[in-house]
Amino acid sequence: MSADDSAPSFPERVGRYELLLPIGTGGMATVYLARVAVVGDVHREVALKLMHPFMQAEGRETTVSMVEEAKLAVRIRHPNVVPVVEVGDGPQGVFLVMEYVEGDTLSGLHRAVRAGGGMLPLPIAGRILVDALAGLHAAHELRNDDGELLELVHRDFSPQNILVGADGVSRLTDFGVAKAAGRVNVTSSGIIKGKVAYMAPEQALGKKVDRRCDVWAAGVVLWEVLAGQRLYREQDQVATLLKIVNEPPPRVGSVRPDLPKELDQLVADALTMDVEARIPSAAELRRRVVEAWKTVGGLADPNEVGEFVQATASTKIEARREQVSRVIKLRSSLAKLGAAAARAAADTGTPSVGTARAAAEETTSAISASSLRASQVEPAAEPPRARTAARALLALGGLAAAVAIGVVSWQLGKRQPSPSEPPAMAATAPASAATPQAEPAPAPAPAAATATPLSIEANAAIKSLKVNGKSIPIDTPARGVKLVLGSAERGDGLELEALAEDQRKASAKIAKDASTATLSFAEPRKAAPAAPRGKVVRDSNKPAELPGLAPTPY
Repeated sequence: MSADDSAPSFPERVGRYELLLPIGTGGMATVYLARVAVVGDVHREVALKLMHPFMQAEGRETTVSMVEEAKLAVRIRHPNVVPVVEVGDGPQGVFLVMEYVEGDTLSGLHRAVRAGGGMLPLPIAGRILVDALAGLHAAHELRNDDGELLELVHRDFSPQNILVGADGVSRLTDFGVAKAAGRVNVTSSGIIKGKVAYMAPEQALGKKVDRRCDVWAAGVVLWEVLAGQRLYREQDQVATLLKIVNEPPPRVGSVRPDLPKELDQLVADALTMDVEARIPSAAELRRRVVEAWKTVGGLADPNEVGEFVQATASTKIEARREQVSRVIKLRSSLAKLGAAAARAAADTGTPSVGTARAAAEETTSAISASSLRASQVEPAAEPPRARTAARALLALGGLAAAVAIGVVSWQLGKRQPSPSEPPAMAATAPASAATPQAEPAPAPAPAAATATPLSIEANAAIKSLKVNGKSIPIDTPARGVKLVLGSAERGDGLELEALAEDQRKASAKIAKDASTATLSFAEPRKAAPAAPRGKVVRDSNKPAELPGLAPTPY
């Protein structure tokens, strides 16, 4: 059915958002590039973070953790923090909608220049860090409605969570393990969160942390961009933790003796194991970075950073654009194919075309997922990716051809042959005069001769329908659906399964010779006034309803 059965799959839509391709994944969720219709055929791209299904099944703690991330991040309004604009809970799980930043992460840029044998230019690296520290300080200064500090600690300040846009602006993201005083996202005793290599000693020991924990993490990032290598490179996380809590980190000057002493001392003051002696805030660290960078030529401006990102990450950005274009074109072609198949199925009374459309949809999903996964590998892996995509396209082409042949056959069958002429299908392939002709076989009875109509009425618009397990395409959701089914499709009886636009389900069993059927969807559940469920966190603190989503846990 698909070109690569191991290719990951993902839903086509989450709420009102159309998922296009995955752009990152972590232990708790996957981030997708998605789009939402603004007006007409104009769309806006967003980054949608969707919790892994297995995480959702593990219990309430993981769900609450993601919701708490949204509650924290949606409050932070700063140009150097990726804003969360919406959060909801639908059939696919809890999701966050964020502004999409086209560019690359600091870690991605670092890998790209290292692959070419170089290092991040210091003016570029300095500007990226200054922007990220501005966003970090804004998070640290977050206050509640009464003006009190929330004492937020990011706990995962790392190159993977610093997005550097093609516009030259760097933004901090991923507050999934953030900690604020009094919040409920505290994990079970003994469990620590964050990337081990960027943990402060007090964080690794499970002690109480404050904003100086993030200053340490920023110091590790500083050390790495200056040294051009990882500070902690042990594969064993336990060994890394033991080193963090027992050994002071080496001075960056020991790796880069050519660095000015001001930079060496700056990093040492951020990476002191004595919390009280450490640089006290992200704002102070940012100020000292600006001063110390004057010794190496100062900071680049945003335009220079943007040009660097576009030059360094152009292959990745263009590949992503190409993948998005392919997915959109495939879905558009599939929609046209589905419409033609639906018309043919309605006219001939053959729901099997709907089954072909469903198979084509699954193949298209496999093409998208397989291509996306392949786009993340290094350029040397391009030939396997091309073969995978080609196999998938051939599979979809075969399905399209099968449907097209069925439609052509139906068109030819519409003209009833006279008693004196051979069947229409035989006439499409005449033999040469030298070839002996066999006596033509009797023409089979048209399918419509044994087909009877079935009218289905429901108390809500039907979005999708299955008859005896076979999907029937419905282009426009409606309360009334009319099918024409042959005796083979009716079998010994009919089992109907329907899905409404708001995901309610209904089913019914009817006799094989029935001409009408009624489906009854359960009444929509209404949230109790006192329970703030089914809400969406937007820019304001007052939540608002988001149509079509299931109640949220807050």
